[in-house]
Amino acid sequence: MVRFGQRASSRVRLFRSAAFVVGLLMAWPWPVVAEDFYAGKTLKIMTSSDAGGGYDLYTRLLARHIVRYIPGTPSTVVQNMSGGGGLRGARYIYQLAAKDGTEFAEIHATSMLDSILGIAGEEIDPTKYVWVGSMASDSDVCSFWKTSGIDSFADMLNKPSIIGATGKGAQAFTFPNAINNVLGTQMKIILGYKGTGDRLLALERGEIAGSCGINGSTMVSVAERQIGDGSLIPIVQSGLTPHPAFPNVPLTQSFAKTDEQRAVLETIFSQMQIARVFAAPPEIPPDRAKILRTAFMAAMKDDALNAEAVKLKVDIIPWTGEEVQNLIARLASISGDLKKKVKLAIGD
Repeated sequence: MVRFGQRASSRVRLFRSAAFVVGLLMAWPWPVVAEDFYAGKTLKIMTSSDAGGGYDLYTRLLARHIVRYIPGTPSTVVQNMSGGGGLRGARYIYQLAAKDGTEFAEIHATSMLDSILGIAGEEIDPTKYVWVGSMASDSDVCSFWKTSGIDSFADMLNKPSIIGATGKGAQAFTFPNAINNVLGTQMKIILGYKGTGDRLLALERGEIAGSCGINGSTMVSVAERQIGDGSLIPIVQSGLTPHPAFPNVPLTQSFAKTDEQRAVLETIFSQMQIARVFAAPPEIPPDRAKILRTAFMAAMKDDALNAEAVKLKVDIIPWTGEEVQNLIARLASISGDLKKKVKLAIGD
């Protein structure tokens, strides 16, 4: 016969065992479901540029709309981190940013090519970023002030000119330097300008004759007046395809005299296919990477975002994160011989 005391003791042991198991389950580090993770969080979106330029414009446009497509509806904050032609921001996201899916950034594609070539940022492996997507393909426009005496590409070949750029790693330096080295133009590049707005003021003041490194989409949105009244004259554009606003401005590589020159220039300019590209740090959880990529593409199709883009006069020509990842991988795998020629063309 089982006495009452024995039954009670058994119940106590059973209760204690169940409580122990529940305690273990509660203490066990179960993964946080990504859909729940972002609730109450702040999503930090960084841009590798100063305020007021095209990169900043696109980043803030994205920040205003992507949040609606992230489960948990986190708040967003945009941070500017310029320096090194975009390399400072690229390094931060690669090395220091939180790897939990709460930070990603606009990264200059030029910084990625510099890293691949070993020019700068050798500690970065561009294939290891989690690429979120690109908002637009673009072209880079070399334009000159109306009083500069540069009215054609032939003038760029035959007349020395002074143009402005931010730093050596910036598109505003690497593109015109490559055009100089490959095609023989005579642009002297002055460094130290903070961004697009700074260079436009320098053009109006007569400090510089021209500028490359300003994307076609940015020209349309922030230099509409200067282009419209004929003060700023687009001469050539660098990319794989012309920008829709400049269908009659020739592509730089159209002036190449050899297949090698064309291959070098097209390798450099191929990054314009992902001109407004965003990346998260390496090794963020795959489920959160998927959420960011899905939200990014949903935002690109959002009516409100596209209506605002029309008002801001910027293009939305998106690439998925996977498409960006594939393009970066192709750039990273070009032959050693072509890498040497491209590196020589970009120069230092």
